[in-house]
This record gives sequence, structure tokens and C-alpha cells, in this order.
Amino acid sequence: MIYLLLFILFLLILLVWFYYVSFIKALFTTKVPYVWSFNRQLELIKQLNLTKWKKIIDLWCWDGKALRFFEKQFWLKWVWYDINTFAILYGRLINKIKKSNVILKKKNFIGKDLKWYDYIYIYLFPKFMLKIEDWIFKAKWKDTIIISNSFVFKKNKPFKIVWKKIYLYR
Repeated sequence: MIYLLLFILFLLILLVWFYYVSFIKALFTTKVPYVWSFNRQLELIKQLNLTKWKKIIDLWCWDGKALRFFEKQFWLKWVWYDINTFAILYGRLINKIKKSNVILKKKNFIGKDLKWYDYIYIYLFPKFMLKIEDWIFKAKWKDTIIISNSFVFKKNKPFKIVWKKIYLYR
């Protein structure tokens, strides 16, 4: 019994260590640090009345919590891009536990064609939003809606704001 507890403790310490190493590394490279989606922010998204059975992509989503929310709430078809190996492994484990069908791809989304998606979900710090702003607005379809959690783009204005937390762009 004591060995099981020690093993679990070891796994938790390893998990925290991986998280902080990837977070700190991300601050000094082009990788994006992990910021989890809070349940209260996802609850605000329920007010959006998104169309069911559409396609959504989450850019640099890490653990995929938001996509699992979209899957459950709106029955959206999902794709998940991340370049962090630990995030992909962690996400696959959580997907198995939660029996989710979220598709995750270990790829960098920069340069990808986003015209196939009806919704683009992002939860990125302003520094990274500034880096992708021009590209994302050129790469998306004209009717694609960008859902930004907590942070705004500098050059483009949102057409809808939900409680100063969720910003919608066209």
C-alpha cells in the first residue's frame, strides 16, 4: 500500500515538473505556455448558441478541455493542434478516460489552411495573439467565427463580447 502511494506521489511530482518545465520553456521560445480553461469561462460559451455538427479547431490547446466541452455541449467536430509532446500524451490519456473522440494532431498550425473550419477557438496570451493575428484572419474562411477566450486581437475588433471574457471575431 505504501509503495502505491509513493508511486502516485512520484507521478504527481513528475506531472507538475513537466508542466512547469514546459511552461517556463514556452515563455522563452515560440511554444505557447499552458493556461487551462476555467469552467466558468466555458460556461459563458454556452450563451453563444453555436450551430451543432460544425467543425472547430483549437489552436495550441494543450489538454483539450475546451474541445471536450465543445464536443459535449454543441456536438462539434473537432481538431486539436499542439506541438508539445507532453501535452499530446496527457491529452490522449484524458481522452481515453473521458471517452472523447477529439482528434489531436502533433503539428504546428502556423501556415495551415483554416478555411475548413466553422469555428476557431483560441486561448492565447496577447504576445502570441499578436504574432498570429495577420495570419489567422487571412487563413480563415470569410464566415468562420473566431472565439477568443479572455484576450483580444490588437488590429481587429470583436463583433460580440460575452461578459468581457469571450470575444467573437469574423
